[in-house]
Amino acid sequence: MNLLDKHYIIGIDLGTTNSAVSYVDLQTDEDRKIRIFNVPQMTGPGEFSKLPVLPSFLYIPGTYDIAKESVSVPWKRDDDNFTGAYARDHGAKVPARLVSSAKSWLCHSNVDRKARILPWGSGDEVFKVSPVQATAAYLKHIKNAWNNAKGDDADLYLENQVIVITVPASFDEVARDLTLEAASLAGLSHVTLLEEPLAAFYNWLIRHEHHWSEFVKPNELILVCDVGGGTTDFTLITLREADGSPRFERIAVGDHLILGGDNIDLALARRLEKRFSKKKVSLTGDKWKTLCHQCRQAKEIILNGDADSKRITLMGEGKKLIGGTVSANLKRKDVEKAILEGFFPLAHAKTRKKKTERKGITEFGLPYEQEPAITRHLGWFLERHRADVENVLGREFRAPDLILFNGGSLKAEVIQERIRSAIRHWFKEKDTNVPRILENPDPDLSVALGASYYGLVKMGEGVRVGSGSARAFYLGVAKKEEKTDKAGDAQKKYAICIVERGLDEGSHIELADKKFEVLANQPVSFDIYSSSFRSGDRCGDLVEIDDSLTSLPPIQTVVQFGKKGVKTKIPVQIEAAYTEMGTLALWCRSDVSSHRWQLQFQLRGETASPTAVSDGEVFEEAVVKDICLKVRKAFSNDSDTQLLDSLVKDITKMVERPRDKWPLGLIRAMSDELLELIKLPNISNKFESRWLNLTGFCMRPGFGDGFDEHRIKKLWKIYKRGPLHGKNAQVRSEWWILWRRVAGGLKPGQQRQFIQDLTPVMMPKKGIKSKIPPQEHLEIWMAVANMEGLLVKDKVKWGRQLLSEIPSKKYKPQHFWSLSRMGARELLYGPADRVIPPDEVSSWIETILSRDWGNPKPVGTALVHMARKTGDRVRDIDVSMTDRIIDWLSEHDLLNSHEKMLKEIVPMAKHEENTIFGDSLPSGIVLHT
Repeated sequence: MNLLDKHYIIGIDLGTTNSAVSYVDLQTDEDRKIRIFNVPQMTGPGEFSKLPVLPSFLYIPGTYDIAKESVSVPWKRDDDNFTGAYARDHGAKVPARLVSSAKSWLCHSNVDRKARILPWGSGDEVFKVSPVQATAAYLKHIKNAWNNAKGDDADLYLENQVIVITVPASFDEVARDLTLEAASLAGLSHVTLLEEPLAAFYNWLIRHEHHWSEFVKPNELILVCDVGGGTTDFTLITLREADGSPRFERIAVGDHLILGGDNIDLALARRLEKRFSKKKVSLTGDKWKTLCHQCRQAKEIILNGDADSKRITLMGEGKKLIGGTVSANLKRKDVEKAILEGFFPLAHAKTRKKKTERKGITEFGLPYEQEPAITRHLGWFLERHRADVENVLGREFRAPDLILFNGGSLKAEVIQERIRSAIRHWFKEKDTNVPRILENPDPDLSVALGASYYGLVKMGEGVRVGSGSARAFYLGVAKKEEKTDKAGDAQKKYAICIVERGLDEGSHIELADKKFEVLANQPVSFDIYSSSFRSGDRCGDLVEIDDSLTSLPPIQTVVQFGKKGVKTKIPVQIEAAYTEMGTLALWCRSDVSSHRWQLQFQLRGETASPTAVSDGEVFEEAVVKDICLKVRKAFSNDSDTQLLDSLVKDITKMVERPRDKWPLGLIRAMSDELLELIKLPNISNKFESRWLNLTGFCMRPGFGDGFDEHRIKKLWKIYKRGPLHGKNAQVRSEWWILWRRVAGGLKPGQQRQFIQDLTPVMMPKKGIKSKIPPQEHLEIWMAVANMEGLLVKDKVKWGRQLLSEIPSKKYKPQHFWSLSRMGARELLYGPADRVIPPDEVSSWIETILSRDWGNPKPVGTALVHMARKTGDRVRDIDVSMTDRIIDWLSEHDLLNSHEKMLKEIVPMAKHEENTIFGDSLPSGIVLHT
């Protein structure tokens, strides 16, 4: 892209709470002054005003809740949705139609970020949008507003300019790619990404471009502390002598933290909720959202100094419109106490970061950090980069010399001073001037302004900060000389550095001295890792994989080469680029032809299933081959049936481990053999039933290995064909068990086809009696229950049907196992947006509690799973219903082992996953993330 041909540089701060736009006129402004574009937007019914920020809120109007004529804009729209100040303010009153924090959802890996799931928890009457679509809506509004201001001159339109969009420094490659996808949906195809803390520092340079030496001295350490509405980012920058002149360089960036102003709003809302509970007021989901929005408004008013207190009022509903109204005052001392003690305490350097199995509270469905103290995270960040600082500055590690505060959550002076005090407390620093503050007069606009300045820097103007890639990236490789012995000692795993930290955007890397081979015309998986704090690794360095590397979603593909279907090995070169857009690109280039294949990141699939799992134990290749040969012999047509009968026992002896302890690599190798054997003609019913049983066991839970998607494709062809000995009871039973075991690997569309095919037999028309034997009937229900990717409406339909069929006296435990899987609050592998609403499952619980059951234990276990506390009010059932379940469990002497899960957020343990899944899981696979 030739920057000189463009008329404007445009910087866009795509914020969680507010977005802002700046620009530089390259053609007519010789001084290169950076200006703010006041974004035209609706500010009330029929009101259209220009504001310096565009609130990052999207409102989805209903048929009657708002008049169409009151939300008109001076440009053509694809729908009636609108963004900005009026969306935020009106949506606070109708929260079920308001999308907020879309940016945080972009990095939420446990949902399908391309699915229509927002507003989170809204009913079917709301036509939802995906996190990517919501982000695109903000960018589209900015584009339309800008273009409308430029009239008919298309050369001046936003999509034809130099565009820099900011993202958190902690955004991973997946979130960055989704941001670019949102920009593309908005019609912005040529975009550069810039980290927000760096943009904030560039904004400081705008005002001190010619006299920064008065504020910063060589080898001083600058901390950029950026706490916005949804994320917290830390960045370290220093000033160094380079080639005889001073140069700013970024040393380190922090890891991703979904922690910010939204969490403060939630904390304030919970304080008020406790007050309201004393008045016997229970908050519905919509009232809770309204309370959070009002707390956000009150927090901003109080911390900005516009008031010392704010009245929070929640209106009643229906006949209790007046009588049900409750109010409470939120005072300055309450706000400051909650914020300073809860989020910015004075932490000690000896405080160690705990390894947790889960994120923290999940209000509104987002997995917030479990540790809310931002000052603790800051201390851990500085400690983690101790070696980086000492290596670069050549001095003992101590408190940062300077600090630049950024983000709407840090505007208040009382918070800034607390952070400075916390840093001194951590480092036992007595000098109250440490760290000195680099002034940031308008943090709402600083990131957008810095983004435009960065555009000038790329043209060779202004002061550049040496930054480049915030992370190093690595490609997992196998070393041929590395072997394991027959005892199964774990094989060391290695990765090669392909992008080193600090590499400039637009850099292209060729590992010419490294030789690779890739398997063509068959599924291959490339493991990708990143690290924000490993220092010293250079492109081409081979490193051992350990806790310093973070695994990214693997790249899974089929490299097509030559004659289709012929499997072969190709010598290749690996090429990488840290692109101008700030993202990682990878290619394989053939050494024997002109072919070149680009490798694309997987965005965790349609159901956000977990990534591939590293095998904790690897057997020597000869052992695996011997076992596969034994499997082939046992299932061959002319084999002795005794071989088939003793197969599992024989393999157990060979590996000296019980079946449940066979490692993932072994069972997947066996499944590959089994998938080939099913093609044999004239197989017996015994062969088929044993094949179904062992294949299902070896393929459970349907994912976990990089090639599982390819294996599931082969299995699905078998599903379409159906069982060969369909009249044999054992074959039919094993058939349903197999699909229950591998359900997690099926795509949502396949799961839906599965239940559609079963509908005529499981839900026959009136007057038609089902002919399915009782045991097979149970196996089918268990298979259906394991289909967590089904649409909520389908789960509701099947759950109601199952509940209607369960007999009070002669029910089987599998009935309630299946019902609890469908109505679970925490899914094992499915995305959180596929959980049945609490009102629906509460009606199921009501039915269960109203009946007498012969054996209460399976019933109690099911009730607990359907009422388990998640911390997400959209999924959690009402407290009054939970209390009734506790009473029921107590009456049946079942409470002790379950009470905690109903009252607290308890991480799902491995043994519990096995029970809920209905089978043992291969070692290393964790279903619940």
